[in-house]
Amino acid sequence: MPIVAKVVVGRSRGKALNYLVPRLLQNQAKVGTCVLVPLRTRIIQGIIIDVSNSVGNELERGLRAICKIAGEAPLVQPVLIGLAHWMAEYYYCHLGVALQCVFPAIVRKAQALPPLRRGCYVFRLARKIGVNELSLLEEEAPCQARLLLNLLKNPEGKLTLTEVGKKMKRASTLARRLEQRGLVCIEKTQAHRHLRGREICLQGRVSTLSTEQKAALQEVVAYIRDPENSRPILLYGATRSGKTEVYLGAIEETLRLGRTAMVLVPEISLTPQMAERLRSRLSPIQDQIIVVHSHLSRGSRVDAWQKIHSKQARVVIGTRSAVFSPLHDLGLIIVDDEHEGSYKQEESPKYHARDMAVLRAAREKCVILLGSATPSLESFLNTRKGKYRLLRLGNPVDNCSLPAMRILDLRQLRRGSFQSILSEPLCSAIQERLNRREQTILFLNRRGFSTAMICTTCGYVCQCPDCSLSMTYHQGIRLICHLCGHTAAAPSKCPSCEDFSIRHAGIGTQKIEEISRQLFPTARIVRVDADSMTHKSNYEEMLELLKLGQIDLLIGTQIIAKGLHFPNVTLVGIVNADLSLHVTDFRAGERTFQLLTRIASSARLGAIQGEVLIQTFTPFSPYIQFACHRNYEGFFEQEIQFRRYCGHPPFSHLVLLTLRSSSREHAESVTKRVAHELAMILPPTVRIGEAVPAPLQRVKGKFRFHLAIRTKRVSVIVRALRVTLDNLPIPSDVALTVDVDPYQLL
Repeated sequence: MPIVAKVVVGRSRGKALNYLVPRLLQNQAKVGTCVLVPLRTRIIQGIIIDVSNSVGNELERGLRAICKIAGEAPLVQPVLIGLAHWMAEYYYCHLGVALQCVFPAIVRKAQALPPLRRGCYVFRLARKIGVNELSLLEEEAPCQARLLLNLLKNPEGKLTLTEVGKKMKRASTLARRLEQRGLVCIEKTQAHRHLRGREICLQGRVSTLSTEQKAALQEVVAYIRDPENSRPILLYGATRSGKTEVYLGAIEETLRLGRTAMVLVPEISLTPQMAERLRSRLSPIQDQIIVVHSHLSRGSRVDAWQKIHSKQARVVIGTRSAVFSPLHDLGLIIVDDEHEGSYKQEESPKYHARDMAVLRAAREKCVILLGSATPSLESFLNTRKGKYRLLRLGNPVDNCSLPAMRILDLRQLRRGSFQSILSEPLCSAIQERLNRREQTILFLNRRGFSTAMICTTCGYVCQCPDCSLSMTYHQGIRLICHLCGHTAAAPSKCPSCEDFSIRHAGIGTQKIEEISRQLFPTARIVRVDADSMTHKSNYEEMLELLKLGQIDLLIGTQIIAKGLHFPNVTLVGIVNADLSLHVTDFRAGERTFQLLTRIASSARLGAIQGEVLIQTFTPFSPYIQFACHRNYEGFFEQEIQFRRYCGHPPFSHLVLLTLRSSSREHAESVTKRVAHELAMILPPTVRIGEAVPAPLQRVKGKFRFHLAIRTKRVSVIVRALRVTLDNLPIPSDVALTVDVDPYQLL
């Protein structure tokens, strides 16, 4: 009976295409197999997502056949194809786009498993060689004889051409001549890249667990041994409470049972620290611990994917895209700092890695462990509802004292040349640390020197010509737009009134660095932001200098606020705690609380108590107060009441439509038409907002309009969107994107 396969080709934006499976390929054509199929006049690659028997001649008529199976085994596991289907439905994207996540473009080649890199040639003896034969060869071709002699002396009985080429000229030609004589055989092998540095991690010491850690680990282990009856676990622990030790113990138990584990971290900068901990603890299998993230070279990412796919990896560490790693027999998924917004993808498909991890764990019958010191409201509410199991870790390990936190009210403090930026109490605290040879961190989530240039005579502001945002001044006499990257020379006089009273307004990390060098001329100061960390090794070098005590004052953006611990830092100064608070986003308060709590964790615990100084113009803000008192549950109770009253997530789902066009009128009119059409078919329980300009109204020359929709069920909106957008002609100059459960509302 003829067999028909449904194939998704490339980044297909349409439906899956039907192809006949030739009889010779029917045993190989399985779900997840990579195939070559004809499409119009081209041969293109695709993935089989379904295989079924033909239902009749009508279906067979006109169908073209699959040309070739690329590879012997399916490249994409059925469970990952299922995740792609779910993503396409929930996040409103095409299936071909969703499949790009589970089968990345860099490994989507004509051959199923391409060489890991350009092969290296190895040659070995083809037969036994007598003394007389070798003597004769020395007379006729001494160079060939010399190469053959090197091979005979090698204890492994083989040599690579790379090795020989370093000692002899024309090594490949000589080897081919020996092959023609029948003396050696040449083989092409695959050489794996080093997927990590050359360092070897020694066996790490297993820390003694506290009573709370033991209790938490025992419960996690019980779930690992009986995953059928498990539910998602939220490990809620204060800073330095030992969550990582629970992670390590859970991974060890998973590996002991013969299954694999996955660890997700929110930032690439956190992968070296986590990888080092795991390789130290699991030193016998450190080569089977694979790191996956976008800063790896193209070839290294291919190598990593292939090692995971070929079952050579037992633990995968990575950022959000690692959730789709093709691990087999998955037993444990850990999502560290599950509250971080960086787990949300900002390009289509706009998935949330934490939610995809929970879904994958449910489908693969494995344990999912979410960890955080400041859990997201969604996860903590799920523990209240009984959907998640809540495990608590209280005080820091070894009963270390937490850093003291103090609020500095900038409204009351004396203002001077620097006091409006670095208050006198903060400057005094920094000087004390310098005198005691201790380290300090200053945090400001604004890079550049000043956030704007303003004329004090006419009020002119230097704005980006393509974005509705003022350009940031960077040292080097240049203005940069942080949205589109447009650059311009900084004017010496106002472009509008030509007065010389144009001034810098606002502050950035470069300004803080300049002030600090003036106030503390002998201090060793380093700035950490996107401008200074231009190479992937810069960050690791900075961490090493900090560990060695060669940095006195570290100034940085949120790059330094991502869960890294600095043992000799005894003072953390937050230059302006209000920056993330006054933003057009209902999550602004939650983000501020989480950010302040995270930054404060950088200060040292122990005999020398650390200190955190928070500069703010709104000391009465409940979010700052809750962070200062480390009162997460107080914050949760207040914030959840606000969300419930307003109907914000997690008590509803938010779907945000963004329409962009170079014409403001086109963007606005199409947004209103979409809103009108949706209102005609959606039930009254769905709340549709008005078509309004986005907070950042213009970006990269495109005007942006938002349409926000709130509902209890996302599927209702997605179905309505498919009906509406299939029947509503949208002008070619208008682009529409759909973001389900958005984390950025700008």
